[in-house]
Amino acid sequence: MTRPAPQLGGIYPPVPTFFHDDESLDLETLAVHIGRLRERGIANFVALGSNGEAVHLDRDERRAVIAAIRAAAGAEAQVLAGAGGQATRETIALCTLAADAGADVALILPPSHYGGKMGMAAQRAHFLAVADASPLPVMIYNMPANAAGVDLDAETIISLSAHPNIVGVKDSSGNVTRLAEVVAGAREGFTTLAGSAGFLLPALVVGAAGAIAALANIAPRECLRLLELYKLGKLEEARALQARLIPINTAVTSGFGVAGLKAALQFVAHYGGEPRRPLAPLGEGDRVRLRSLLAQADLLNTMRPGK
Repeated sequence: MTRPAPQLGGIYPPVPTFFHDDESLDLETLAVHIGRLRERGIANFVALGSNGEAVHLDRDERRAVIAAIRAAAGAEAQVLAGAGGQATRETIALCTLAADAGADVALILPPSHYGGKMGMAAQRAHFLAVADASPLPVMIYNMPANAAGVDLDAETIISLSAHPNIVGVKDSSGNVTRLAEVVAGAREGFTTLAGSAGFLLPALVVGAAGAIAALANIAPRECLRLLELYKLGKLEEARALQARLIPINTAVTSGFGVAGLKAALQFVAHYGGEPRRPLAPLGEGDRVRLRSLLAQADLLNTMRPGK
């Protein structure tokens, strides 16, 4: 039996998975990070998104990370958990694991290994089968960059929204036109979230309810403030803040990726560590550039205690 869907919306950081020097899970730092985000107003979290290095974790580690985020976030928080697999059977099993570990919603990337065979008809069949069997409400995660170019079209997302256990979409493609189409065409109650803070304001203008944004890990107050300014109708201030955040957002997403986000956390919070291999840490030249971008955005040391 599926759980009732929580009321979705707002700013969700896709939380990194932290590791010790021997690449074992560092759940202590994870709890510290969740606590720092909560102190700065973040109420909801994503476990095992692309920034959570889910593809580098085994089943037991996935369970441990979700459970640790749930424990640190508190019972009142929403916890979305990445549960996408290449097989429908595997995806359903990962949804069950996420439910057992305390997640509220399963975030599902389209299967992509077989490329051209994973067209829209195959995607619809996959998501419907997962939604039928998942003990958690399902959120579609459209991110072509992490799904071998598979890019769900508006018609497919709108048709999937008719399923009562498919509750929303996170769209990281940057296609604001498609976001607007989905908002207009999806069933009532279906939630659309931007997949990046880089286009948060345009997404809000066309009807998105918030964002799952890597930048919220290092600039939580700024992401929350952008959402607030939009809701207050202060669009000039919102545009100025959006423009200020775009360069650093690009750096910690498409620019430097997971290694960049973790390096940025070292600059703003003095923790972060390195990704699990085969991902390499950020090189020294890129670290210098990243620090400069953080300084330009006035974000250095902003996640340290007392800041």
